[in-house]
Amino acid sequence: MNWTMNAFGGMLNLVYERHVRTTAANVMPFVRRRVDDLYRFIHAWVPTLYGELDENYWRERGYILSDTDTDLSPELSPHEAGEGADSTEEGKTRGHDGDEITELTRESWELIKAPYVKLYSILKTSSTSADSEQIQDSEVLSMSEEFRRALYANSAVSLDNDVIVPDLIGTTEILGDEHREQLCRHLPARAEGYQWTLVFSTSQHGFSLNSMYRKMAKIESPILLVIEDTEGNVFGALTSCSLHVSDHFYGTGESLLFRFTPRFQSFNWTGDNLYFIKGNNESLAIGAGDGKFGLWLDGDLYQGRTQSCSTYGNEPLAPREDFVVKTLECWAFI
Repeated sequence: MNWTMNAFGGMLNLVYERHVRTTAANVMPFVRRRVDDLYRFIHAWVPTLYGELDENYWRERGYILSDTDTDLSPELSPHEAGEGADSTEEGKTRGHDGDEITELTRESWELIKAPYVKLYSILKTSSTSADSEQIQDSEVLSMSEEFRRALYANSAVSLDNDVIVPDLIGTTEILGDEHREQLCRHLPARAEGYQWTLVFSTSQHGFSLNSMYRKMAKIESPILLVIEDTEGNVFGALTSCSLHVSDHFYGTGESLLFRFTPRFQSFNWTGDNLYFIKGNNESLAIGAGDGKFGLWLDGDLYQGRTQSCSTYGNEPLAPREDFVVKTLECWAFI
């Protein structure tokens, strides 16, 4: 009996060891390539971390050394562009032989770099134009609008990609798959990939603003506030934090307003003011300016108002400025 058990145990150990070795043999090359790609990426763009920059090495591979560290996107001369194109083609034919940064790595870097290059350009243009008076053309965007577009440019990169709609924890009476898919495209980065958890619903918890505050008391997450009015219009706000009573405005530029009628539109922060969110026991306001509120709700979560406001540069979220709430839901990303 002991001999049989020992033999059986030995067979199990043999099978297990073979399985582990096979798995390691398949996984380790992949991990090693990813680590090598990361090292080459950092070595290319932050060479000071790994010693002196070998200019000849990178020049041979089609990279151009900028004379200053302020020109984030130098334009290539026709001659230089031709050399770069030749090097790129050469890199494609070489494949993954350990000496080249992959095209995927270059493309990823360009996507990461793009919005910050635009921001730098705006700031640089602003500083140089401040010393001279120029006639403003009616088509020229304001500084805040230009800054906002550049700031949110990186979110537009992935708008055409397939969106994975997260699961809902809780029952919704408002959000369909199309609503959720559109909203997923405009979530802040720290809300992506999480399940949507229902933390408050007028259908389940009643029409009370104070009840809504209590339900969010221990939540640290952006909040998706969705409203359906009595005329069937769906709209709302995405706030950068949970809603609570405050004597002053709070929140960050991650907050936005949105509507689905007549088509989906989102309204991001313009940069004109910091009036993101303000709530007390009698009302809740999201976005403000010049005595108007982007979205305002009374203490009973029954009557509301939506107007154009400078915080988000939005149009009214519903066809009628004053509306009556049919259903209101708040979702957290946890």
